[in-house]
Amino acid sequence: MAEVARPDLFYIEELEGVFGPVQILKHRDAIKEKTTLPKLLLCESSMPDSPIETIWNPSLDKWTNHGDIGLLNGRGQVRVVLCSSANANTLLVTERCDNLCLFCSQPPRDVDDTVLFAYAAQSIVSFGTSDVIGISGGEPLLDKKAVLNFFKILNEFNDKTPLHILSNGRAFKDINFTEDFKKAALKRKIEIGIPLYSTSSRTHDYLVNSKGAWDDTIKGLINAGNKGIPIELRVIPTKANFSELSSIVEMALTCFNSITRVSIMNLEQTGWAIKNWKSLYLKPELYFDELQEACLLGDRFGVDVSLFNYPLCHIPEELYKFAKKSISDWKNSFPADCEFCTIKSDCGGFFASIKNMEVMPKGRIL
Repeated sequence: MAEVARPDLFYIEELEGVFGPVQILKHRDAIKEKTTLPKLLLCESSMPDSPIETIWNPSLDKWTNHGDIGLLNGRGQVRVVLCSSANANTLLVTERCDNLCLFCSQPPRDVDDTVLFAYAAQSIVSFGTSDVIGISGGEPLLDKKAVLNFFKILNEFNDKTPLHILSNGRAFKDINFTEDFKKAALKRKIEIGIPLYSTSSRTHDYLVNSKGAWDDTIKGLINAGNKGIPIELRVIPTKANFSELSSIVEMALTCFNSITRVSIMNLEQTGWAIKNWKSLYLKPELYFDELQEACLLGDRFGVDVSLFNYPLCHIPEELYKFAKKSISDWKNSFPADCEFCTIKSDCGGFFASIKNMEVMPKGRIL
């Protein structure tokens, strides 16, 4: 894998056998600060009488800030899950899912991981940011009781952190849950990112590998939209659906309420997408017209349409204004050929997981 902009996983032998989230501290006087999490003090000099875990690791010190949140797995690994200098922060709250998407970047596991919701709530409260934190899975809304309790904890601490929740939207087919979710969640700024991969059930259900998923998602989009829950509609172009990109966007903006924006997302070569890459991935140059038509619908409906995960050299110049720097820094990379590119500073780069990154055309390299 290519070198990433910000490493997020570190091995620290002294932390073997320790599980769960910790707040990383870098000032000795911060030991007395109140937090909902155990504290981990990074200190170059030893503190034998310290009441909290004290270690020194130059790499962890380099890539973290005072107050960041790490998650320990018991095997000496600490993953920095919330970082104040990151370009985006996302928390995993479950690995369970009721879809089995052919391109899933986080293949689901049927395990009891409800504790991750508690970890997430504690981490959000302790981190104390006004920036948006992403909530991801798995399917975060699969365990309805757990997600409502998650918001209950946040609300008890009067936490107002803005949240963006990635969901397949199927849980919102239950109108009672939709109402309960709105009451619990909308005490803060919130947005639900829901994917719709086709205007037909056949194609959508094929891509998410779950019969009946399209029907559930459509009902969910209707219920959530009608209840005023802000929705980011997501579309991933593949060989199965690229020809209907503009139709999907037009259908969504015509039929559903509360669509705040539309994101068209280039496929990430990780998880199950690796084994299905040849049957799914289509180079953007083969569907430029559809991309442009879909993007222009934003002006017609007054909704922002954006392109995520597209290197600028993979799309025509007229689409540059729609492209976002969307790849999280812990999995973001630029191949060597990008070093002297005249538009590198405006480009979102590549996923580090991509094999044989293509910089096109070479003429842009000085």
